[in-house]
Amino acid sequence: MKAHLRLSCCAALAGLCVWTAATGAPVPAGIQTETAKAATAADVAELQKKLETIVANPDKSKGAIRTAKGLVLTIGVYGDEATQGQAAKVLLALDKKDYKGAADAAKGFAAPKADPAAVKAIAGKFDLEDVMSQFRLAKSGGMNIEKDIREGFKGGMIDPKAAELIGARSSALATYTEKMPNDKASTNPGMKMKWEKFARDMGAAGKELAEEAGKGGKSDAKKITALLKKLDGSCTNCHNDFRNE
Repeated sequence: MKAHLRLSCCAALAGLCVWTAATGAPVPAGIQTETAKAATAADVAELQKKLETIVANPDKSKGAIRTAKGLVLTIGVYGDEATQGQAAKVLLALDKKDYKGAADAAKGFAAPKADPAAVKAIAGKFDLEDVMSQFRLAKSGGMNIEKDIREGFKGGMIDPKAAELIGARSSALATYTEKMPNDKASTNPGMKMKWEKFARDMGAAGKELAEEAGKGGKSDAKKITALLKKLDGSCTNCHNDFRNE
């Protein structure tokens, strides 16, 4: 189902301010409007697919449930106030384990309605694992982002549209990551600062990637490959210091 997208600059900024105030995610550096539209539509479609899987077999969909929450969060960064409100309703239903209700709420993206109360209510109903779940392998309920990043720069070829989405999603997820340090990153101010820097590096690399790949046929394939490698480096640096084995 095609999302009803309304992404004028004023509306998007006003909605994002409401969303970020509730979720604690800072407003990210601007993603291009056309990229935001493409990413919103792609994430809505992916969210609806995930919810179909979850409704069919919730007991075997733990990873998909986390990814669905993560998709709500990225949609909240890209979308206008109405889109954010609809996304928040999906997350609230997921939090209650009302998976059919979540799927029904996701159908509402066709004609979304602003809901500041729902946006406010999602605070505290997602965690770092939910934020990072899109990077996981599809077989674990994720969306293969980490795998696609590495295959993209190692192979030297990737569809610009796919790279654009990787960049947009990574940039959006970095806004949450920066404000959600794990236990290791919370041991002292120095570690917390390092965590925040890695998250900002991830966000900046994602934004650069989205911008270059968003040029479509006019994009520079070598630059896209270099930006994928840069994005992977920011992730690897963080994992080396902070991932709990």
